Amino acid sequence: MYRLFNFFTLHPWLALAGILIISLAAGSQIPSLEVRISAEEMLVMKDDEQRFYDQVRHVFGDEQISLLYLESDNLLAADKLEVLERVIDRLETMPFVARVESLFSVPWVKTVDGYLDKEPYLAKIPQTAAEAEVLLTEAYKNPFLQRVLLGPDKHSMAVAIIMQKETEGMNDEAITAALEWATGELKGFYQTTFSIGFPHIRTEIADSLSKEQGALFPMALGALLIALFLLLRQLVDILAPILTASLSILWTLGMMAAVDIPLNVVTSIVPILLVVVGSTEDIHLLSEFRNAQRDGASTRSSIRLMAKRMGGIVLLTFLTTYLGFLSVGLSGIQVLWQFGIVASTGLLFNFIVTITLIPAILTLSGKWQLDGKGRLFAPSSKRAAARYWQWLWKYRKSVITFFVLCTIVAATGIPRIQINHDPVDSLGKESTVRKQINTINENLAGLETLSIVIDSGIEDTFLKVRYLEELVEIQNHIKQQGWAGSTTSFADYLALLNGAFQELDEPQMPEMDDVVTELMIFLSHDHVRDYVTKDFSRVRILVRHDLSATEQLQSVVEELQTFIDNNLDPGLNARITGDSVLTLSATNAMVGGQLKSIAFLLFIIILIIGLLFTEVKVGLLAAVPNLFPVIVLFGVMGYAQIPLNIGTTMAAAIAIGIAVDDTLHFMLRYNQELKNVKSHSFAMRNTIYGEALPVLSTSIALIAGFLVFSFSTFEPVNQFGMLSALVIAAALVADFVITPLAISSLRLVTIWDILSLRIRRQVLAKSILFKGMRPWQIRQFILSGTIVELEEGDYVFRIGDTSNALYLLLTGNVEVCLPGTEKDKCTSLEQFSPGDVFGDVALFAGTPRKTDAVALEPTTVLVLTKEGFENTTRNRPGISARIFNNLTTDISRRMIKLINKQQVARKKETREDT
Repeated sequence: MYRLFNFFTLHPWLALAGILIISLAAGSQIPSLEVRISAEEMLVMKDDEQRFYDQVRHVFGDEQISLLYLESDNLLAADKLEVLERVIDRLETMPFVARVESLFSVPWVKTVDGYLDKEPYLAKIPQTAAEAEVLLTEAYKNPFLQRVLLGPDKHSMAVAIIMQKETEGMNDEAITAALEWATGELKGFYQTTFSIGFPHIRTEIADSLSKEQGALFPMALGALLIALFLLLRQLVDILAPILTASLSILWTLGMMAAVDIPLNVVTSIVPILLVVVGSTEDIHLLSEFRNAQRDGASTRSSIRLMAKRMGGIVLLTFLTTYLGFLSVGLSGIQVLWQFGIVASTGLLFNFIVTITLIPAILTLSGKWQLDGKGRLFAPSSKRAAARYWQWLWKYRKSVITFFVLCTIVAATGIPRIQINHDPVDSLGKESTVRKQINTINENLAGLETLSIVIDSGIEDTFLKVRYLEELVEIQNHIKQQGWAGSTTSFADYLALLNGAFQELDEPQMPEMDDVVTELMIFLSHDHVRDYVTKDFSRVRILVRHDLSATEQLQSVVEELQTFIDNNLDPGLNARITGDSVLTLSATNAMVGGQLKSIAFLLFIIILIIGLLFTEVKVGLLAAVPNLFPVIVLFGVMGYAQIPLNIGTTMAAAIAIGIAVDDTLHFMLRYNQELKNVKSHSFAMRNTIYGEALPVLSTSIALIAGFLVFSFSTFEPVNQFGMLSALVIAAALVADFVITPLAISSLRLVTIWDILSLRIRRQVLAKSILFKGMRPWQIRQFILSGTIVELEEGDYVFRIGDTSNALYLLLTGNVEVCLPGTEKDKCTSLEQFSPGDVFGDVALFAGTPRKTDAVALEPTTVLVLTKEGFENTTRNRPGISARIFNNLTTDISRRMIKLINKQQVARKKETREDT
């Protein structure tokens, strides 16, 4: 990363030219970008339920239906019907219409003078109100019209417009406009009239998306600009994040157009999301650059320092955020998969633009400043950081208790979370289309359907009464439960036909197989192809309902399947399918994907931070401040009754991926400060002070940006914005409360520190301190101390010094001696060479130094304090055990050497005396 930053610093115009070329290529693709909404995108990809439903649609037909809804007091008045008939004729001529079904086309099956009559109900327009009343009463007896095309109040009815399977050259907007034009004449005759179907839903969503992008995008830019201005006060620093975000959006939209990924309910939020999220690393880089400038470094030197300190961090934080966005697609739902691909790729583009453009911009204009003085860098701010840390440490037990209680309270709300995957909920509450759908649900059977497919595998099975009664039993059970608006099957058609032959007032099922055989003479399979196969071995019960709440629908389907399993003839196989079941499958996948993405991200956080700081324990501690916001998120969702839907399911994973960035910045800053001051307290104070500006800036910008989504008319997007802002706010609090307390007692050592540390191999081979230790462990231990360089004649310590450190000689030579009576003369006790340990008595005994230690030549020593040993014992017990064992061996060896020396001296004295 450092080399990349340095390259673009040296060649800024080359960087700008490259960005310009790519931007022009991306811009050339944007005209082909589509806004496309489809129901299939809300479902699970490669789903078994989807495959089975596709088979069912192939067997029984796949009809896409729009309804023309009509409501009036005199529903069948002659003048109204004349206009309606003209409108239907007009609809039938449209290229996207396969056929139109209404009271003008549905046969009124009855016997007239002993003959079967199948003329439509409105073959003749009723001339009087009484005739109209009789016709409506008879029509409502037909199960295929009851609450399907005719309301129970006899003041509402519908015309079913069956669409062609392929409507070449006609998009949803064109179809909707054509239907509005064709039916416009009715508005002067009926109190309420409108056409409604999936083309209308998709058209409204597409129109709203276009309008919202035009309104919300400037709001997001404005929120970011205000946050950057108030916190950074630097002209270049304000404009650079906006520029990098804009370029990454351009590249992302170009990529979407090139690979045919449309803008839909979810992917449409990516541009605003890139404005919000894409600025965070820019702020950290620019903040570090300004820090170096304030310390007196030149522009070029400041960029190098920025690259050295932040290059690796930016790479890691990009990786965590990238994985956070990518993990959204783990559910397998197509629209979320598309979002995961688009959003993560957009972040990749933003990362490329950032590491390319920021060095180039700073090289060319880094010296331009708005005022150059940020209040957060004033001396009073440093004092405030120190006072805050003192307060936090003093009351740490109370603070931890408070956060634990908050976590418990939030966790109790999690079981209250509801689930809702109803696509119609993506429309605002004031949506005209949503109100029209509610009208259909109230007065007719509803737009939602599910099918019960029953298969015997034997030809002509469902020409036998005993098996037809199985269908009737299931339908009666559904009616008794009261949740369905309509149930129809092949049995209903036979009952209708039998009732007509028997001249009964109501349809009635035939009681004998022979009667069924006779009825089949008058029945064409084309009339019942939607309900039974040609060999009569497989049937479908079609159920229309208005259930939109996922939990209620799940309960209904489970109860129905249980009833079928317990009551259906063992020779028959039944399976429930349909759009509603696919929605439930998507819901289950959405919930599973939510859990997978959170678990995946927490695992990645623990893994990355554990590897970065060479200990899994550090990764686990880092996960705590990022798990807290997630618990708060789900707790608030439960208490506020915000459902888990296509929008809110993204909030947790995305927010974790973003929030962990600040945790990483905080921990790495703390690691750097520890190298400078060695005191945990001072290092934490400096870390809080140093991270206040970038973390506050990025968090406030993120919160402001996410709150922009709360202005969306799409409820899932609206809720996504508010919940994401909540998570970022909770993560901000956690970063300045939980993170400092969690890591304050650790001596963080990064893998970069270990890899960059150079130690002479001969020192490792010779030092008794490292006996039996691997090079990796040695590097970890050395990084717990301080390396000090001395010139010839410099003292390592003096007699009487108070010290709690021991010393490992890395290079040079050191002599330990007792001061003599003559000036600058001392009695040599021992000399140490590279690899030797000395000064350990004061460390363990806690007494002042009894000798002097002086460097005999340019020397390097490793200073190991008692605090460092305690940290090693606490955090790396395996290493500390080996070190203490080696120290004990070394002390014992030196004690024996000293005793032997004294014995030799005494013998010499004895000989001299004699």
